[in-house]
Amino acid sequence: MKKFLLWFFSVIAVLLIFGVGCFVLAKYKTNSMAHRYYERFFEKSVSNDLQSNKLTEAVYTVPVATKTDTNAKKVDSALKANNLVGSVAVIRNGKLSYVTTRGQSKYPDGAKNNGTTMYQIGSAQDLITAASVMYLKEHGKLSLSDKLSKYYPEISHAKHITVDQLLNMTSGLSTITNAKATESFPTLLSWNEQHVVSSGVTGSYDYKSVNYVLLAGIIQKASGQPYREFVKAHLLDKLSLKHSGFALNDDQRRKLATPYEDSYSGGKTATTGMTKLQSTKLGPYQMYMSVKDLTTSYFYILSGKLISKTNVKELTQTASSKFSGGVYPSDTGFTVHGQLGGYQDSIQIDIKKQNGVFLLTNYVPTGIKNTQTAPIIYNKAFE
Repeated sequence: MKKFLLWFFSVIAVLLIFGVGCFVLAKYKTNSMAHRYYERFFEKSVSNDLQSNKLTEAVYTVPVATKTDTNAKKVDSALKANNLVGSVAVIRNGKLSYVTTRGQSKYPDGAKNNGTTMYQIGSAQDLITAASVMYLKEHGKLSLSDKLSKYYPEISHAKHITVDQLLNMTSGLSTITNAKATESFPTLLSWNEQHVVSSGVTGSYDYKSVNYVLLAGIIQKASGQPYREFVKAHLLDKLSLKHSGFALNDDQRRKLATPYEDSYSGGKTATTGMTKLQSTKLGPYQMYMSVKDLTTSYFYILSGKLISKTNVKELTQTASSKFSGGVYPSDTGFTVHGQLGGYQDSIQIDIKKQNGVFLLTNYVPTGIKNTQTAPIIYNKAFE
């Protein structure tokens, strides 16, 4: 009997050790096949839990002005004069003062853009990723001075690159070839680990998406949550954003405004090149939002509700770099701009973070750079 009990408990102990080992592998080894299945299962479970325990009230909403914006007509005129389409939100004195739209959401024959039309937000996602890093910093999960080698020891020169340099695009990292399209972030993360190269020189600004792909991976490692789950829990669900999410397949992309042209597929109509472009940069480039949801997300972050105002300032006002925590800082405030296929995001906000313009568009007119669109509207809104 004693031999049987010894054998029985030995088997139980081995099974427990094996089970715990498999769980740790699945959860924390992000480039493993086990983690890929863990991520899919866990996100599905979280989604089901959230559906059964929906938040009844958002923790933050942008205050709405009681009076009509005095320069509303000038904003509309600026859109028309520059052949800009999409959805625009104006923030004046910290309040949402005007929302306007122009153009079609389903081009060439379809509905018009409106306040709830959803667009790929492109590089506007960078601030959300950067703020997530600062959130983990505040909670003692990581430090901006952490070396990349702490998270990715196999990457060349990782001992000489910091998290802060990833945030500011001064790491010297790049990829010399394009990743294969995938809907799996662990697969893409593993590809970046294997194909990232280092110039060996840090401190010089060079915008490369691999920096924010790796930051998304660091968020996973430091928080113990998949990147999308972390953003969903700390931003999308907390703010009860109904017109936001991650577009990871064609069914989800069909819910969005259709670009007039897709510059990544030779100027053809529809998004023939979008799927590959988006899926090769999982982490920085899958979020979609309406302009109201984007405005709410930004001002939730900028007002010090998600992270401290000190860390907001550190993200958005780094004088030593052309790029700081997802934005382009200047003496008068900061801008955000980017293109993703036939979509464009363009944002301008003043130094006090009280006035701003947000533009999400599904058409990039010839002759106007994405660095110009929000400033064109901003100058009319606040002249």
